[in-house]
Amino acid sequence: MVSATPTSVELVWQSSTSADLAFYELWRTDNSDPKPTGLGRTAEPTYRDADVVEGETYMYRVVAVDTSFNRSEPAEVSATAAPRLVEVTFTVSVPPATGAAADRDVHIAGTLSRLDGGLPDWNPGATTLERVDDTTWTITLRGAEGAQLEYKYTLGSWEHVEKDGACGEIDNRRLIVSVESADGQQVRDSVPSWRNVAPCGD
Repeated sequence: MVSATPTSVELVWQSSTSADLAFYELWRTDNSDPKPTGLGRTAEPTYRDADVVEGETYMYRVVAVDTSFNRSEPAEVSATAAPRLVEVTFTVSVPPATGAAADRDVHIAGTLSRLDGGLPDWNPGATTLERVDDTTWTITLRGAEGAQLEYKYTLGSWEHVEKDGACGEIDNRRLIVSVESADGQQVRDSVPSWRNVAPCGD
């Protein structure tokens, strides 16, 4: 298994079944130097390479060596030192009155062009969430680890943007895309009320 970021590459491989395993040897090649470079030895089936350049692709070779210095067939894997793509799931709780507000859908608007998919920035009606039930909506988007977002929820227009519990304005929500688990990043928000929807107007 390989996992890469702009500053490191982490390798994890299946342990050797040899009863007299001594260590693993690691080698690396890259586009700038096709000659293999020895990275050293490790007793564990993991290695973190922090000597990488963002955007470069590296080929790694792992060889198991036993106490008699017999070497296994090499296992090879490549990796690019680049931000990981993360699935970000937004789940938002909304007021019960949302469903009665002319059956409007819930949308997310913000700096969404920083994510994959060619989404527009700050378009209040372009990106629709999926309705789970009367008070819960969700959407899964994908973007590069480290991307910084600002966003708000709407009912399709700025005339029906989210408000706080006292019907006051809400600052833009902020998020940095990060890897929280194998399932990506889970974002849970709550909208207290909407502009021009009771109790904040009709």
